[in-house]
Amino acid sequence: MNDRVKDTERFYKLIKQLEERVGGRRRLKDCHWNMGWPERGVYFFFEDGETRSDSQHDLRVVRVGTHAVNANSKSHLWNRLYEHKQDGGRSVFRDHVNAALKNRASGSSIERPHNHSRCISRYIGDMSFLWVNVDGDGGHLLRRKIEKNAIALLSCRTKGAVDKPSSAWLGYCSSNDAVKRSGLWNVQHTGSSYVRGFLDLFKSCIDQTEGLAELVPDWDSPMCLSNSN
Repeated sequence: MNDRVKDTERFYKLIKQLEERVGGRRRLKDCHWNMGWPERGVYFFFEDGETRSDSQHDLRVVRVGTHAVNANSKSHLWNRLYEHKQDGGRSVFRDHVNAALKNRASGSSIERPHNHSRCISRYIGDMSFLWVNVDGDGGHLLRRKIEKNAIALLSCRTKGAVDKPSSAWLGYCSSNDAVKRSGLWNVQHTGSSYVRGFLDLFKSCIDQTEGLAELVPDWDSPMCLSNSN
């Protein structure tokens, strides 16, 4: 077993630990701002049907992302996740999914006029994801390091990648060659090499990550519009 295989296996063992620590993956469509998100972090998206090479059940990571990679940034983790969830014009992730959906539909009956933004939101909203708390002094450097090295480790653009996309993966319809070749909804760092030590940093961040608050069942109901008498 070569180093990259070992490191990929360790990465997914850490992902399992993270999943257990936060109480499981969440689907973006079911998430809201008032769930107790950490201020800053790194996140990992999964898609149903995109399983690891040696498993019919364990999903592979299809997108790694972060935010606030500059020391003075005021961006919060939920703000970044919300930009992927809703059309705000600031999500490259949405841009990639947008182009892939359009390319797949090209020439078919579903190319007729419709609310395409809703299609993008539904596709990404159905994805599950995990997050890890990465904050504190120098947190912007640590977030950048974990994101960059996780992408480089998982990317299929470089030799020795462990987990390939399924033949039906939407990313194959992408307009960006880096997405197609990497098997990730990422472009930056997909052709880079990784530094093994990032896994130790990832582990230390997992140990500092807590689960979210559960929403009350009727939290989203329009109570202020109901008759108070």
